[in-house]
Amino acid sequence: MMISAKKTKNMNKIFALGDIHLSLSSEKPMDIFGTAWEDHSEKLQKNWLKKIGENDVVFLLGDHSWAMKLEEAMPDLDWLHALPGKKVLIRGNHDLWWASISKLRSIYDDLLFIQNDALSFGDVVLCGTRGWVTPSDQNFSKDEDQHIYERELIRFRLSLEAAVKTGAGEIIAGLHFPPNAGMDTNSGFMDLIKEFGVKKLVYGHLHGREAFKKGLQGINEGTEYALVSGDYIDFDPLYICDFISASRD
Repeated sequence: MMISAKKTKNMNKIFALGDIHLSLSSEKPMDIFGTAWEDHSEKLQKNWLKKIGENDVVFLLGDHSWAMKLEEAMPDLDWLHALPGKKVLIRGNHDLWWASISKLRSIYDDLLFIQNDALSFGDVVLCGTRGWVTPSDQNFSKDEDQHIYERELIRFRLSLEAAVKTGAGEIIAGLHFPPNAGMDTNSGFMDLIKEFGVKKLVYGHLHGREAFKKGLQGINEGTEYALVSGDYIDFDPLYICDFISASRD
């Protein structure tokens, strides 16, 4: 008589964090940007090990490494690989090392790269893109920014469509750039967030006390927004939600 394995459900956690700006190959001194950046990788490692388990997920919102080429970024990717949990990465504006997606996905099975697609974890799906400066921003340039902004809207839509196709119950989206230029402004990213019923949106890119004030936070039209730049959350990954994964034992 064959005895079938019993199915059980495990409750795991999803965290979010942006802008870790690792520089293990170049040793770029980050403390020139303020005291919040002193020994920031050591601080992050300590916080990470304290709260994140092997089956948890950390959604990393861009600007992972200062490296210019993939081979130069490998010490930083190795550092991430050594930490527990699955790491889901989207691209930031400083991630110039970001090579072809197929090459990136061949490096480690616990470093998962999103590009025009989505990843589901039980009943939750993660999606997103880099984003860009939005038209309401005073620094937006029609000549320099418009085409990048429009391209990122296409990529965000593709990722959201992929998220819907997974059938997961809750969509959590990530952008590197903020979704809008301030509390009372709109953008194409905000329109897509509303169109696809995104439950939570996490983002980074903003640094410094004055910039932090511009970040959309809390509930807005049914979506919860959270700024998770490393220096804003003191390099302590922010808990986002639980997810249920089926296992066999």
